[in-house]
Amino acid sequence: MPGYTASRLIVGRWRSGMGATSIVACMFFGGMTGSGLAETVAIGTLMIPLLTQHGYPKPFSAAMIAAGGSLGPIIPPSIPMVIYASIAPTVSVSALFIGGIVPGMLIGMAFLLVVVVRARSFPVIEDVQEEEEQSVLLTILAALPALAAPGIILYSVFGGVATVTEASVLAAAFVTIYGFVTGRLKFSDLGRAAMDTATSTGTFGFIIAAAGPFSFFLALFDAPGLISGVLTDFSGGNTLLLMLVLAVILIALGCMVEATSLVIILAPILAATAAAAGIDQLHMALVSICALMLGLFTPPVGTNLFAITSIAGEPIERIARETIPFVVAAAVVVALMAVFPSIVLLLPKLLGH
Repeated sequence: MPGYTASRLIVGRWRSGMGATSIVACMFFGGMTGSGLAETVAIGTLMIPLLTQHGYPKPFSAAMIAAGGSLGPIIPPSIPMVIYASIAPTVSVSALFIGGIVPGMLIGMAFLLVVVVRARSFPVIEDVQEEEEQSVLLTILAALPALAAPGIILYSVFGGVATVTEASVLAAAFVTIYGFVTGRLKFSDLGRAAMDTATSTGTFGFIIAAAGPFSFFLALFDAPGLISGVLTDFSGGNTLLLMLVLAVILIALGCMVEATSLVIILAPILAATAAAAGIDQLHMALVSICALMLGLFTPPVGTNLFAITSIAGEPIERIARETIPFVVAAAVVVALMAVFPSIVLLLPKLLGH
């Protein structure tokens, strides 16, 4: 896996190099899928056996991968960002993608800090064999094809060359051609890939279909306006307090309801609240999305948590306990984003979005 090799090159020499490699691999993979569940399954299947061999307790390894998987919907391209922009067109997909880069990197670095600190209490074996050594140039060249797919999507969207859907088609075509050329993909694999794609798409379709009528009734009774009025009155016009209260509410909601459906339901309310309180729409959108994604690896409905439990074969309560430091680390970053809008807005402004 080129992403794993590149990650190993970057942080593999750390005292907690194998654990740090897992987080960096999640950051690389987050730029390819936009899905937390897909990232958790892919990285977890590869890394948990390796982490166990290197002395990491399996519950902690599983918690680390589940938390790292939440970076998939934050680091662009991101499925929740596309959904948010389609429901609340006050922000563009390209602006959300650009704005998600810094928060995703900050949350990833917060997870790295947790890994480095926690690994000190484990009998970790960090043995980089000589045969694993590769030159920097060879490693970068091997990783380039894997990184080209997200590059195609981001360049097409940011450059105005294609829409998000068209960019996704281009990336899928590139991956398919590359797979056939390298022999890693066979025609017999296409049927299973098409079935997996239909299943994943159908899942989101059911979520959107269920959330659609609910959103209609919210709009019918002007719920976004009423809720935004209550929130702005509660904060007394203090936007800082409002953002912090919203972040806490969204983190709590993300723990109890599936994150994608929450994005669909809450996007109109969040956009109306931002407009009423005079908060930048992009700031509101990114803080909200990042806060909701914490629910991916927290009980009782964390999809990443349940996926990694089946892979690791450990009781969910043991893994859930190990996620606590990662939840705290991510929540601190979300709070900083809420308090300091420049964390979110600086890069989009520099690039003219």
